[in-house]
Formats: sequence, structure tokens, C-alpha cells
Amino acid sequence: MSTFRRYLIASSLARLVRKERGGNRVTEGHFPNQADRSSYVIVEGEKGSLVLVHAGPDGPIEERTEVPRTHAEALLDVTPGKVDYLLTHLTVGSRDIHLLRYVTPGPLDLITVEFESEEEARDFRPLSWFGPDVTGELAYQSRSIALEGLPQLPEVPISNAALNSLLDTLENRYGAPRTFSQPALRKPAEPAAAPRNPAPPQASEAPPRRQAQRHEPAPAEIPEDDAGSMNIEDNVIRELARSLRPQRR
Repeated sequence: MSTFRRYLIASSLARLVRKERGGNRVTEGHFPNQADRSSYVIVEGEKGSLVLVHAGPDGPIEERTEVPRTHAEALLDVTPGKVDYLLTHLTVGSRDIHLLRYVTPGPLDLITVEFESEEEARDFRPLSWFGPDVTGELAYQSRSIALEGLPQLPEVPISNAALNSLLDTLENRYGAPRTFSQPALRKPAEPAAAPRNPAPPQASEAPPRRQAQRHEPAPAEIPEDDAGSMNIEDNVIRELARSLRPQRR
């Protein structure tokens, strides 16, 4: 059988949870206590169950049997004690948390956390929005409330830290580290690496290229002796050509 731990909660925080997550109406009818066992009937939505709790070698053992809703309502009519509450489910990390807002026999807000072992329950650390631990007080169990009425309700303090923790839970941010946006740090600019084969510096203005001057060869100078002989040969040729022309009559 599972074990539970119970905590009170400030009514204002419980109201905030119900506003955000809603809840299901549950009715329990408890039969009178017996020496070796106890029993009650529960109706939630369209489901009904008859629950029998008896002592076992390692603690109480719970046996639950589903019954039609009409049969469950008939059993509720003959039970001497009843409680009505709104049940709201929350998930904190991997843990299921139940918030109970008792309406009958009177207003009361409780938190119940279910565990699979006593050791796991002892190691549990409540959140800051949980109120006082009332696990060991029978007056805060549904059976006692149904058969004996509401216990005396202490004032549950509320703090700013408790409210912020609850808001984180409702926003599904429990257990996740908060991250704040910070401006990115700029790294100092690294000097540009020098090229492996640097090009030689270029002058701002390249000197004008010199155009190659073309030198035409000067006319060859003819020696005076050769010039005279050439004139003689020219004269001879002219005279020979003149002699070969036919003469006009």
C-alpha cells in the first residue's frame, strides 16, 4: 500500500492553484471503524469504488473494487460520515501532488503527496509553498474529518518566496535552473595573419616607360674614287643605249 505525507497550505495559494488548474469533485462516505478493518465508498466523476483497508504484516493493505456509480451513490446514503472536496493534480518534477479543497463538512485546504515506500517519504523535502506537515495527525485524514468533523485550523503563513515557488510550479519551471539573458562578451579582435608570400610593395606612381628610340641607319658614304668610277659607268651605259636606238630619217 502506498504511503502519504500531508501538509497544510494557505487558502490564498490553494485558490490560485484551483484557478489555474481547476479540479474534480470527489465524494467519500465512511463507515464506522471496526477492530481489524475500515471501509468507505468513493465517487469521482462517473466512477464509483468500494475500498476496504485492513491490517497486513508490513502495514495497512488497501483493496479497491469498482462498482457502478448508482450503487456507489446508494452506499453513500447509508454512510454516517461524508466529505466532499475538489481534487487538483499537479506534477512537480517526477512527483505527483494532490491539492484537496474540502467543502463538506467545512473549508479546509490540504496537500497530499504519495510515495511507494516509507524511506522515500522520509527523504522528501517539501517545497517552500507547502505549509506545516500534518502527516502524523489523524485529525487531518479524510476518515477522521468525515466521522468527527474539522480539526482546529491553524493560521498558515504566506511569504513572497512561497508565492514565487508556487508560480514556478504552475509554469512548469520547477527544478530547472533559471537563465538570465546576458549580453554576449565580445572577444578582442585577433590580428590578421600575415600572408605567407607577401607581394613586394608597389610604388604609388610607376615611372613612365621609356620608348625605344628607333635609329635609322644613315646613308652610306661613298668614297670619292668609287663615286667617280660610277659616274663613268653611267655615262658609258647612257651612250651605249643612245647608240642602239633607231635613228629617225
